[in-house]
Amino acid sequence: MCKILIVDDEYLLRQGIKHLVDWEKEGFSIVGEASNGKEALGLIETLKPHIILSDIVMPVMDGLELVKYVKENYPQIQIVILSGYSDFNYVKGTFKLGVNDYILKPKLNPDEIVTLLKNIALNIPNLTISTNEAKPNVINELNKLVSGFSTNLTRTEISEAFPCDTFLLLGTDVRKICSKTAENISRLKQSLIRRLKPLLNTFTYYELDTTKDYFVLIVNFNSKDYAELIECLNNLTLSLIHQCPDIYFSVSNTFNSLDNLKDTYNSFKCLLGYKFFLKNKSLIMQQELSDRSPKKKFDFKYYSEMLYSLNIASALDYLRQYIENSIIEFSIDEFELKTLFQNAFYNIINILEELNFDIGELSGSKIEYFQKIDDSRYADELLNILENINSDLTKALNGKESPIDDEIIGKITQYITSHYNEQLSLKDIADKFHFNYYYLSSYFSSHIAEGFSEYLNKIRVEKALELLRNEAIPVSEVSYLVGYSDHSYFCKVFKKFTKVTPSKFRKNILSNKRGIYE
Repeated sequence: MCKILIVDDEYLLRQGIKHLVDWEKEGFSIVGEASNGKEALGLIETLKPHIILSDIVMPVMDGLELVKYVKENYPQIQIVILSGYSDFNYVKGTFKLGVNDYILKPKLNPDEIVTLLKNIALNIPNLTISTNEAKPNVINELNKLVSGFSTNLTRTEISEAFPCDTFLLLGTDVRKICSKTAENISRLKQSLIRRLKPLLNTFTYYELDTTKDYFVLIVNFNSKDYAELIECLNNLTLSLIHQCPDIYFSVSNTFNSLDNLKDTYNSFKCLLGYKFFLKNKSLIMQQELSDRSPKKKFDFKYYSEMLYSLNIASALDYLRQYIENSIIEFSIDEFELKTLFQNAFYNIINILEELNFDIGELSGSKIEYFQKIDDSRYADELLNILENINSDLTKALNGKESPIDDEIIGKITQYITSHYNEQLSLKDIADKFHFNYYYLSSYFSSHIAEGFSEYLNKIRVEKALELLRNEAIPVSEVSYLVGYSDHSYFCKVFKKFTKVTPSKFRKNILSNKRGIYE
């Protein structure tokens, strides 16, 4: 069997090549895949491919570097370049390094690819290509089903391959168990299959080649043997946990037909991520977990208003409660929760800097905190990071003076007194004096007893009292002169402050009676 390694940064292209041909039938085996040259180098020693199909333009390590390294260190490996039309200038350079041939990506023709690879394989010493015309390869067909392709298996072939009435998926996200290098991931997968083989020898099972990060088996068994299978898995995890404390397996709900494989696998991928929330659970059973709660929105507007008001403790408490609820309810996946946390932390730094607070040390730790959030393996670590952020914030703000001082608040009140008859709003004041609206609102309320709106109304009523003493000015005009566009609202506000209406106050003046409010 001729072994092929696919190297391309486009996941869909790798899947397309894997399912383009019944490779086993043609005498080939797709033994692995990598998204760049560096990943491929980590797999070569373990997988020992005969042929590498490699893209040219890739991140980390491109095809040219890969070809050069492989030809210097593994000259027996044959290389075929996958190229787009725009890459052809690069392709010409690879022939000088010893590339065998190239395939244009836009023209992936199954027959042409098979012919090209067979011609290359004929020149590999001690390798014989044997074709099998009898049956489609079961593993390839399963991988096609998972990827959304139709299968070539007949009902008879399915019955022969899967003699029992029930299926489940069993697996783990290997990145959560070992370091993320391609070589370590490959070794762990091989180790897991060796440990599971004696356990599953009474059942039918196949390893699904879905993504390099997941180790997934489809297990076929009779429903009456379900309890026995789960007990065996429990015993296995207990025996492995002493050697590998982070080992865990997820087990899907059972299903009765391969028609349900794709949907089951899609929900199973979410189940693999639950280890982030279930640190102490080594066997995660889908049937034991309640359905994921609907995702609750994190109200960034409310959160930001608290930060602008310097109500830091309440803002962090709101964030903490959201993280805790997400952990309990599984309402958001690991990536979303980490991203939300990073955005919330960025808001803290950004808003405090906008308010002219000197938080240089904390701001300098921004990248470090982002990395800690990214690297956290379990959800409870996020809560520990939040506590550290809270502690650092307390230190950073301790003794720091507010960016608004008494002189500035004096200028603001003077401005209001001089412009009371205009259509003033707190936003206008914030824009005029270059402060954030929410912060100014909070500060105004804590330093001026009435708050902004009541303070403005008080100034306007005082001016109205002066104008009402002038009999030449009609009562109806006074409201407009002090800044109210609605006369009835002016009357309501005036009475609130003076206990009488503007008209009554005018009558008292005309009757030489002292007004109630002066």
